[in-house]
Amino acid sequence: MILDKIKNYVDPNDLEIHVYKSGIYIVNYICISNFNDKNIKISTKYKNISIFGNKLVISKLKKDELFISGDIDSIIFDGK
Repeated sequence: MILDKIKNYVDPNDLEIHVYKSGIYIVNYICISNFNDKNIKISTKYKNISIFGNKLVISKLKKDELFISGDIDSIIFDGK
C-alpha cells in the first residue's frame, strides 16, 4: 500500500488535466485520435476528451504530456 503510493508519486499514471488562462495541460493520455484547428480529440485510459475552439495548437512536451493553446471554447469528457 505505501509502496504503491510512493510509486504513484514518483511515476504517476493517473490522468491529469490542468486548465490555465493560456491553455490546457494534459498528462498521461494514450493518443490524439483527431485534431484540427477547431477540434482536438484525445483518448485516455478512462475517458475521451474533446476540446473545441479556434486556432487550437498542440505542443507535445514529453511522451505523455500535451499543452493545448488557442481560443478554447469548451472541453467535453466522454466515458468509455
